[in-house]
Amino acid sequence: MANFLSRVSQAFQKNKAASSDSTSKAAFGIGTLINQRYRLDAEIGRGGMGIVYRAYGLSQERDVAIKIINAETANALSLGQFAREAQISSQLHHPHITTVYETCMDEPSPYIVMELLHRSCLADESRFTYARIIDIAEQICDALEYIHGQGFVYRDLKPANVILERHGFRTFVKLLDFGLARPRGEDYLPNESSLAGTVFYLAPELINGQPADIGSDLYALGALLYEMLTGRVPFSNINEQNILTQHLEEKVSPPSQSRSDVPPELESIILCLLEKDPKDRFAFAKDVLSELAKVKLPSSSSSRGNLPKVENASQEETARVIQIIESNKLVTLLNDDEALAVAVGSRLTDQFTDGIWLVRFDSVQEPTMVLPTVSSVLGVSENPNRPPAVMLIEFLREKNLLLILGHCGHLAGACAQFATTILSACPEVWILAVSQRPLNIPEEQVI
Repeated sequence: MANFLSRVSQAFQKNKAASSDSTSKAAFGIGTLINQRYRLDAEIGRGGMGIVYRAYGLSQERDVAIKIINAETANALSLGQFAREAQISSQLHHPHITTVYETCMDEPSPYIVMELLHRSCLADESRFTYARIIDIAEQICDALEYIHGQGFVYRDLKPANVILERHGFRTFVKLLDFGLARPRGEDYLPNESSLAGTVFYLAPELINGQPADIGSDLYALGALLYEMLTGRVPFSNINEQNILTQHLEEKVSPPSQSRSDVPPELESIILCLLEKDPKDRFAFAKDVLSELAKVKLPSSSSSRGNLPKVENASQEETARVIQIIESNKLVTLLNDDEALAVAVGSRLTDQFTDGIWLVRFDSVQEPTMVLPTVSSVLGVSENPNRPPAVMLIEFLREKNLLLILGHCGHLAGACAQFATTILSACPEVWILAVSQRPLNIPEEQVI
């Protein structure tokens, strides 16, 4: 690979020296055709090395993502990194790694064609249940074990590079951006620093100038999991140099100091990943995967819900509602069609760990009784020293369940306030409301 990169760099320098006209700094606008095969439709991302567009592949008749080197900032180092990214990423074929369809290193602008991902990245989310943290961690470990097994080091594990797609009601992880990846043990490119990457996730050995290896990827994994668990990175400071010093010298505070009832096994895994000496961390990603499987989560509901017997309902209509719920955590069925809601819930019992719960409001008249009614159905214990809302949120924060709110039109305002509160505080709770009128809040999808 070193010879390949050298040839690419030499070709780039030769081309740059031979020409100073606009072709050496090709600019691409929306609508541009690349190689008469890919039409650029929109810019969706930009970094120091490349620009990513949503594009349409004319021959394949599909939308793709295409990464083009940023000609305005290109130099021998960035082109070498881009060439290495193209070569490495095209060799990686794994469910949790972004698929690369085609690479081209021709001047004036090399490009990489990849699958187009439609979901948010880890950096866009801020609330995670322990179960979801473990699920995401296991998928990342699966990808890292594969990457390392192919002889490469990722070097850029961070929230922005972890894409979260929804496959039904489950999160599906995709890693992207292999611009900093390298074969294990390979020397750095000329003028390339071992500090390449994001400072919050840099392993101590990289700060000391040592080559990246499995341990440095696992340290970044530890920092990422720490952030998911506590809402903050292990080390932070206004001054970047101080952050580097913290990575080298400071002991990280245990996650349990920031979040109550952290499973001790999960905390131990994270602290092990963040050890200063790579020899004190896990040896392989598969070892982390094995330990994650042993984590004991806070106890879930003993019951799987309270749905009544399912009445006959249109299979087509039920499937349509389920499809909408998959991508919307608050759905309102108009016309008080509780039978349809119950039929939908009965089809989703295997999708929610803590079940499907029906809360009827047809006999409830006071808006102040919405929250106590939900708490009663769920079996949330009362505490005279604590507000009922706090008790319910604490109960639901770690739950993965679907709440069906039946006949809530006459309490629409109170139900809207309840839904807003729960959805903002409880990341794995879905709500299906049955009403004569919409709840009229931004999160709502009305059927």
